[in-house]
Amino acid sequence: MPEPAPPPRNPPTNPPTNPARAGRGSALPYEEVTEPGYPAAYTAGLLIEPTGDGAVLTGTCPRCHCATVYTWTRSVVRSAPRVVRSGTPGTGLVPVPVLCVCRTEHPGRPGDEEGCGAYWNILLERARR
Repeated sequence: MPEPAPPPRNPPTNPPTNPARAGRGSALPYEEVTEPGYPAAYTAGLLIEPTGDGAVLTGTCPRCHCATVYTWTRSVVRSAPRVVRSGTPGTGLVPVPVLCVCRTEHPGRPGDEEGCGAYWNILLERARR
């Protein structure tokens, strides 16, 4: 007698990194907000791709749970060669402010904004040269 098939799993209603959600609507309204748990939730499973002057951070917004790809650069204007860049002295860690920039439509979002409005700070390890 063959084994019975396992019961089907119920997929999450809003999988965090579901690319199919990109550009689709969400009932979660736009709100500029942060919470203490956002950094830890965001860094779980975060993919970091170093670039010449920063990194591309691919992860899941801890508020709306949508996929978000955030490009961080160390500076908008390059500093003079002898100027020391800011960071956390002696730790090798660089504070990085991150914003949700998901493509999901959130009610009440201003026309010139992206994402759900969530923001948080993380620490990235400084690349050794």
